[in-house]
Amino acid sequence: MKRFFLCLVVAFATFTAVFARTTVQVRHVAEQPKKNVTDSLKAFYLKDVYVDGHRAGKQTPVAQTNLDKKEIQSLTVANYLPYVLWMTPSLVATDENGTGSGNTALRIRGTDATRINVTLNGIPLNNPESQEMYWVDLPDLSSALESIQIQRGVGTSTNGPSAFGASINMTTREPGMKPYFESATTAGSYGTFQQNVAYGTGLTKHGYSLDLRYSNLASDGYIRNGWCKHQSLVASFSKRFRQSVLRFNYLYGEEHTGITWEGATDYQMNGDYTFNPAGEIKPGVYYGNESDNYWQHHFQLFYTQELSKNLLLNASLNYTDGFGYYEEYKQDKKFSSMGIPAQTVDTVTYASSDLIRRKNMANGFYTGNINLKYAKDRLNVQGGAMYTYYDGSHYANLLWVEHNATIPANYEWVRNQTDKTDANAFIKSEYQVLKGLNAYIDLQYRYVDYSLAGLDDDDMVDMTQHRTWNFFNPKAGIFYQLNPSQQLYASVAVANREPARADLKDAIKFGNVLKAEELTDYEVGYKFDNQTYLFAVNLYYMDYTNQLVPTGQLNDVGYKLMNNIAKSYRKGIELQAGFRPYRWLQLDANATLSRNKAFDYTVYYDTYDNSTDWNEQSTRDSKHIDEGNLPFSPELIAAGSLTIKPVDHIKLNVVEKYVDKQYITNTQNDDLTLPSYHFANATLTYDFAINHLAKAQIGLTVNNLYSHHYFCNAWGGEYHFVNGEPVMTEKGLYVVAPRNYLVKFALQF
Repeated sequence: MKRFFLCLVVAFATFTAVFARTTVQVRHVAEQPKKNVTDSLKAFYLKDVYVDGHRAGKQTPVAQTNLDKKEIQSLTVANYLPYVLWMTPSLVATDENGTGSGNTALRIRGTDATRINVTLNGIPLNNPESQEMYWVDLPDLSSALESIQIQRGVGTSTNGPSAFGASINMTTREPGMKPYFESATTAGSYGTFQQNVAYGTGLTKHGYSLDLRYSNLASDGYIRNGWCKHQSLVASFSKRFRQSVLRFNYLYGEEHTGITWEGATDYQMNGDYTFNPAGEIKPGVYYGNESDNYWQHHFQLFYTQELSKNLLLNASLNYTDGFGYYEEYKQDKKFSSMGIPAQTVDTVTYASSDLIRRKNMANGFYTGNINLKYAKDRLNVQGGAMYTYYDGSHYANLLWVEHNATIPANYEWVRNQTDKTDANAFIKSEYQVLKGLNAYIDLQYRYVDYSLAGLDDDDMVDMTQHRTWNFFNPKAGIFYQLNPSQQLYASVAVANREPARADLKDAIKFGNVLKAEELTDYEVGYKFDNQTYLFAVNLYYMDYTNQLVPTGQLNDVGYKLMNNIAKSYRKGIELQAGFRPYRWLQLDANATLSRNKAFDYTVYYDTYDNSTDWNEQSTRDSKHIDEGNLPFSPELIAAGSLTIKPVDHIKLNVVEKYVDKQYITNTQNDDLTLPSYHFANATLTYDFAINHLAKAQIGLTVNNLYSHHYFCNAWGGEYHFVNGEPVMTEKGLYVVAPRNYLVKFALQF
């Protein structure tokens, strides 16, 4: 595999060198072309080196939200992208440490991060094993972004795992024409401190540019052990020719975070909302290094070439290298669960022991991508292909064992391997049938080859298996521009998705064979926007076959256990409204009302002998459900925003969001729900100049204005006993910090 990728790199380098050599002789990029029709087209093509064939255009019939650099910057205040995007319709953001500065996640239309496709410059960011995007692995990514597009539903064809609820397409910042220096410092509650600095050379007379951005973020978090220490670096070097652009990006992320994924039950908190059970040895005594750590390097090479005035070529290569581990103190861990014999110490034989373990992972991710864009008159066609290969290993070590006779120091008790190949090809076209009426078609083929080998590090079950999938994902729609203020669209799209690694290995333990999921998504929308009034409505019906849904229980690393449900759906209406009667006043609101149902399925419960001994039984209790609510799918999500600019340099923004009650399992047990909640945040900013040399901004952000103790996420499970004891339920909760403050000072030269 590495030999193949090396050949691909050599071929790519040769190709770009040849074109660069020919194009540089034509005309230098520093020379400004004359303003005529042809040159306008060239400027449009080469304005952005990342022409992502998977992005939706303004006339693509999909529900979409677009944010530019200025909007992203104004929303980024010592938090991660899920909280930057919280005004997106149908979006619910969650976090673990209570402040949004540690592990954060999001759901859109009730679908979690494993079903939301995320790309950066067209390169997949979802981990190929878990299929999830871990925002904490690239700290402060939002400050380095040029734009974000969120497509709700299946959307257009994507690289990497299929979008089952949404896709998030991001691009890093474009090089500035002039040299610049930026600095932003944020400090606030719970020891939060963030520093961000950026420097760019601007475009030199020879067409070169260099951009650097460094960020660090540290916080104590709200809950105990909710600390984080993160840093990141983004470097971009580019060479621009008259008809081509060559760019190299390097992104580095380093995260160190206290383990917070366990949540806390009501009886554990006992009124102390900051309680976190991770690392507890005995009441009030904790292991000091209960932590999650990860290092990640991204190497990206992009080449854009204008082959003719109507034809544009984009090609890219990417290699991502990652390494990390988490370290835990575990109490009374059975030796047999690690394949270790019982230990005899001073004539006493121990079947279990307290211990400190470290679970490690190392991985490499290789991608090659190419696409062509043709645009002429009423026709716009794009086609492309991507090949990816993922090589991941997991292994675990024992750092300390209380009852130890024969276990070597730093003993490695298990190792397993994942190899995943993912290839796709797509072609899509938009054609103007009549004035204002566009037809859209998008066809994608995707091939997945997935191999797992070795023993599961949770219970030494052999997880070895090899699976392949072939998916065909067609999409079609129409877009009609009634007049400059009004538009209509409709679409139907199909997506298929394979199970994630955790789903596959956990299914083996119960003798299950998980099926791939299939989704058919129907969307109809209308939008009116005359710059003073905005109204938009989008109706969706998402019809699932074999959807994987959470049972409500977790494995030992906080991953939700899943199973297939043959038939289920999500249907809803997304409403957006805006009103800007004056330059200094703007009101925005959105709401999603939905129904999210599953049919004709069976739930299984963990079953034990009694609540004293807790010996797990081989036969589990079960219950058949004719119709139930899908987990983590609130029927109402609503948000409102008020922006006031009383004078040119002062702006006040207040945002409020409401999230309805959610079931957290598919068992329909009313005791296993997450209560509804609402919250408000406010930001006040003041812009000013310093001696005509620099622009400056100072801002104050107040989170959770009402200072409510509410819970943004939860897990839960039911426990049954063969001796006839009443059913027991358990629910873990993730609390949000009460009112807290952040002050930000930014400079731009």
